[in-house]
Amino acid sequence: MEVRQTMQEVERWAMFELSFNVPSEGEENPYRDVRFSARFQYRNRTVEPEGFYDGDGVYRIRFMPDETGPWRYETSSSLT
Repeated sequence: MEVRQTMQEVERWAMFELSFNVPSEGEENPYRDVRFSARFQYRNRTVEPEGFYDGDGVYRIRFMPDETGPWRYETSSSLT
């Protein structure tokens, strides 16, 4: 799974959260076997927080921007 998105306003030092509803498939343990992360980029700086499984088919990533301006991000997951 890969998603690209831009242009959502978040105040400096405020929490930005992405959440994705993903149906369970197979016998993977979502807490242990699935990798989910994002890459946030502002100019030449990159921050890569890990995501987590929050239960009930929901995956989340939280990020707090420390610079004002347009951040871009992309997500990646081991789910196909």
